Amino acid sequence: MAPVSCHYRPVSMDHKLTSVFGGHRPSWWMVIVLGVAVVILLVVTSIFAAMANREACKDGLLAEQKCRNFTHLLERQLTQAQNVLLGMRIQAATCNQTVVTLTASLETEKAHGHKQQELVQQLQGEIEKLKQKLQDTTTELEQLRKKNDASEGGNGSTSSGNTINSLAIYVLLTLSLGALLA
Repeated sequence: MAPVSCHYRPVSMDHKLTSVFGGHRPSWWMVIVLGVAVVILLVVTSIFAAMANREACKDGLLAEQKCRNFTHLLERQLTQAQNVLLGMRIQAATCNQTVVTLTASLETEKAHGHKQQELVQQLQGEIEKLKQKLQDTTTELEQLRKKNDASEGGNGSTSSGNTINSLAIYVLLTLSLGALLA
């Protein structure tokens, strides 16, 4: 294929301006006035937009600041609540540990109390037995003394018999007392 050559004829600036203004060529003062009007309109529009945006921006910044302050307040309250909750959990754990310790101590004391009660009952039983034994021994001693007094009445010698009887009573009473205290 053969190369295609496109030639356009150059168009002057005047031709473009005249086509825009309906075939009439505008004067330079009109172009300047139109340019200044466009600039003024742009400046006025920018000022009104900036003023409108400035009020909205101020409102937005104020709302954002209020929101930020409220958020910080809520964060502080949340932190305080979490600290209080942590303290309560620690206190509850301490109380639970104390309850466990006291329960174990109470059980130990109950067991110890039961053992002591059993020991007291056992000792009371032994005391009753020893009292009975003492009474029996005292009765036996009285009988022996009466028997001895009756037999001494015929011999006339009472000093050695009384000494033995006193010694026997002393030994028996000491043994009984020792048994009671053991």
